[in-house]
Amino acid sequence: MKGANTARIYAYVDSGATYSVFSADDAEKLGIDMEMGEPRYLMTGDGGSILIYLHDIKLEIGACTFNAVVGFSDHLGIGFDILGRKSVFERLIFCFDDKRDELRILEE
Repeated sequence: MKGANTARIYAYVDSGATYSVFSADDAEKLGIDMEMGEPRYLMTGDGGSILIYLHDIKLEIGACTFNAVVGFSDHLGIGFDILGRKSVFERLIFCFDDKRDELRILEE
C-alpha cells in the first residue's frame, strides 16, 4: 500500500467495515500528516466511536494499483489494520473460501 512513501501494510479484510482504517504509525511510515485529512467519527463494533482522518492514497493489492479513501487513527484499539468496503470492495472481488482456508482477490 502506498502513500508519499511506500510501506508494506497487512490488513484484515472486513466486509462489515465501511472504511479502511490504518494506524497512526502507518500514516507516519507513509509520510502522511494524519491530522491533515478529513476528520470523521466511525462507529466501532462495540457501539463506541473513534476519530479517523480520511486521506486519498494509492493502494497496491496484488497486481492491482488504485487510489482509495483510507482513514488513519491513533485510536484503532484492535491491534490490526482494517481493509473496508469504501474504494476497495468497489474495485476488487473478495472470495472467502473456508473449505480451502483461502482468500482469493480478483480484479473487477
